[in-house]
Amino acid sequence: MGSNATHMIDENQLEEYVKLSYLKKAEIQHIWKHFYAMDPDRVSRNYWCYLPVTYLEELLPQLKVNPFVDRLYDVFFPKRDQNGEIYFSFEDMLDICSALSPQCPDKVKAMWAFKIFDFNNDNYIGEDDLLIIIDRLTLKKQLSYSEKKKIIEIILKEVDLGKSGDISSREFVHAITKMPDFTTCFQLKV
Repeated sequence: MGSNATHMIDENQLEEYVKLSYLKKAEIQHIWKHFYAMDPDRVSRNYWCYLPVTYLEELLPQLKVNPFVDRLYDVFFPKRDQNGEIYFSFEDMLDICSALSPQCPDKVKAMWAFKIFDFNNDNYIGEDDLLIIIDRLTLKKQLSYSEKKKIIEIILKEVDLGKSGDISSREFVHAITKMPDFTTCFQLKV
């Protein structure tokens, strides 16, 4: 596409995106339409451009109220400018939409969720990560530290099969895919 970017995606590129994602052609075209509409001048000049994440928040206001929005951005939109402003490309947008689509297999969704919940990026979900998760889910209200510790103890007892004191990605995927509401909660509609 390069400098000839238009309202349409090149058919060969579209086929490639279908192969590399859990999205259908129509969904990819729909996402492209929204991406293009965010900044038609910039996108027309450079199909591979990066746009400020505030553009995406206008399209998807539910992101602003998600307690894990910063982690979603860290995992899916790693591009930052010198001021720390977050940017995303069309392919970044496809990645998040694919991972959070209803067609994405539960185990793949669970692996993305694991990355989001691993706040310190050590490839485990430990006590510190669980404290952050609990605080974000409860908006830091109502639970005492001892109540949080009790919740963590129960979670680790159920999920930490190796009794290592933290949760591996395998343990997390095993546990989370057994939760019936997980796939419907871990979705994003564009």
